[in-house]
Amino acid sequence: MASKSHSTRRDVLLGATSLLVMAPHVAHGQGAEPVRFSLEFRIYGGNAPLFLGAESGIFRDQGINVTMDGSGGSVESVTRVATGTHPFGLADVSTLVEFASRNPKEAPKLIMTVFDKFPAVVLSLKRKPIKTLQEMIGARIGTGSVDAGSKILPALLALNNIDLKSINRTTIDVKLRDTMLIKGEVDAVVGFDYTIIFNLMEAGLKLEDITLLYFADFGFNFWGNSLIANPAVVEKNPDLVRRVALAVARSWAAASKDRAAAISAVTKRDGLLKAETERARMDWVLDKLVLTPNVRQNGIGNMNQERMERGINVIKEGFQLTTAPTMEQIYDGRFLPPAADRKLA
Repeated sequence: MASKSHSTRRDVLLGATSLLVMAPHVAHGQGAEPVRFSLEFRIYGGNAPLFLGAESGIFRDQGINVTMDGSGGSVESVTRVATGTHPFGLADVSTLVEFASRNPKEAPKLIMTVFDKFPAVVLSLKRKPIKTLQEMIGARIGTGSVDAGSKILPALLALNNIDLKSINRTTIDVKLRDTMLIKGEVDAVVGFDYTIIFNLMEAGLKLEDITLLYFADFGFNFWGNSLIANPAVVEKNPDLVRRVALAVARSWAAASKDRAAAISAVTKRDGLLKAETERARMDWVLDKLVLTPNVRQNGIGNMNQERMERGINVIKEGFQLTTAPTMEQIYDGRFLPPAADRKLA
């Protein structure tokens, strides 16, 4: 007979999600429902719109008392939402696809895309610029070991008929990445634009010193950070999912219109943030990654099945997945807010 103290991973998942599903019913009628929300990274300008939503009453108007928690990255955020410590979160969609391929039953559901452009880039400096993917041949390229951009790079090169062995790829600690680029120890690095660029600018470089090659321009036209939800919550408390999605959409719309207020809200949460840097970072995110022509026309969250399927195929190769989930397995479009609430100025 098994010991009563022994818990399997599945027991932990089921126990945590049961508490999350039950908690809103306990709180209902006693004020706003408490909801823990996992961010895709640390608290900073990249997710400032959500803090505006929390401070201005956008979440509260939907009967939600939201708590925003920073994370170590999308891998941690996806895991939190899957295991049930947080019923909702932001995370990179490619990271979600990888998780779903390995954990199909526990994987969070994609509820609404936010970043319409995948932010991964090959970044070099103007003193030795890499202006095309072909110019990567023979160059020293610094990549991480677990980030989405670095994992997808081999598949991106294959799409463009470039042999991975033709570049001098070096795996580097993300904490040393920017310093190694500045010192010239590598010719270029791979990462997300809105983190690397502003790290370099804080180190004294200017935007005109930087050259960017976007994965999105060379065959990987996928989404970035997006709203995800715990599958048990989606199934048993769909009304909460609908209200959270609406609050998230309205928060990004409000931040797009009043950017100073969004930065004020996030710097109140973390007094060590530099308002000027985070404002520039948020402006970059909104103008380059969120407010694409597609979003200006259709609003955030606009889904395209062909685009999703093409992206999943690239991720399958880049992450070396045995199988990959279908769009129907990871995406639930029932909770997409009305078009008027998804329009960003």
